[in-house]
Amino acid sequence: MRDRVIKKGEFDMEKIGLLIDSTSYTRKDLYEYGFIKEAHLKVIIDQKEYLENQLSQEDMEGFVSGTHKMLTSQPSPQNFLDLLHEFKAEGYTHVLVVVLSEKISGTYQSALLAKTMLEDSQMEISIHSPQTASFGLAIGIKIIAEKIKNGGKFNEVLDLYYNLFKEPLVTFTLSDLMHLFKGGRLSKVQVLIGTVLRIKPIIEMIDGKLELVKKTRTNNACLDFFIEKIEYYTNKYENVYIDIIDLNASEWSQKIEDYVKENHKSAHINRTNYVSPVFYVHLGNKGFGIAIVAY
Repeated sequence: MRDRVIKKGEFDMEKIGLLIDSTSYTRKDLYEYGFIKEAHLKVIIDQKEYLENQLSQEDMEGFVSGTHKMLTSQPSPQNFLDLLHEFKAEGYTHVLVVVLSEKISGTYQSALLAKTMLEDSQMEISIHSPQTASFGLAIGIKIIAEKIKNGGKFNEVLDLYYNLFKEPLVTFTLSDLMHLFKGGRLSKVQVLIGTVLRIKPIIEMIDGKLELVKKTRTNNACLDFFIEKIEYYTNKYENVYIDIIDLNASEWSQKIEDYVKENHKSAHINRTNYVSPVFYVHLGNKGFGIAIVAY
């Protein structure tokens, strides 16, 4: 259900803030926007707790390659409440909150609870959890941030959000099946058989959850699968934004980029070689794939 639409004249001037979670900071250009704040998820490594922004890509490359015990946790409601108080103190009239899918994290529930804890505030707060995550969220957040930067009204920003995330896509393949076992998406037997047979799993976010949708034997088969997805979106939508994820798989990510540039020149392309520490824990550090938003 959509949040209340702002009535004309309700605020003389709108100052719009954007609140996201740290798993969506996968592209450096998001740091250019002074109106974005982030709620940090946490990673626990060998019983030591870190905020996501305390761990570099190099740190995570080392951790996932070792035998460390790693867990993750969501931001607390107090974390969100503190950020909302910051927006209020800085004179914001509206805050759009967009966090990763509630099917894979309790982050959305923390944000909702924080809103109920905020007292005596005239800010309009709209909280959303689209059925995507990480670089799949970041590609849409960038477009929304540009809308805010260029003076879009809050109801226009909300409309853009609904259009962008009406049918989001995140799909990728991984080279190391062990992380899927640790995340509960493959059994130990499946991992053993898959490793011996050199199975290439294809993961897709379906209804907000990460699902194993296909098992292939080659990267070429994965590439064909991703191209089919690209064709679906480019045939259906006029405005298509594609983020190509490259985790130590530049050869295959480049093949996706070359295909899009040759066959769909109007599509907007971004390359990402980073997922947040939380997603390194659950997915590992080797693979490639795509995220798409379109309208």
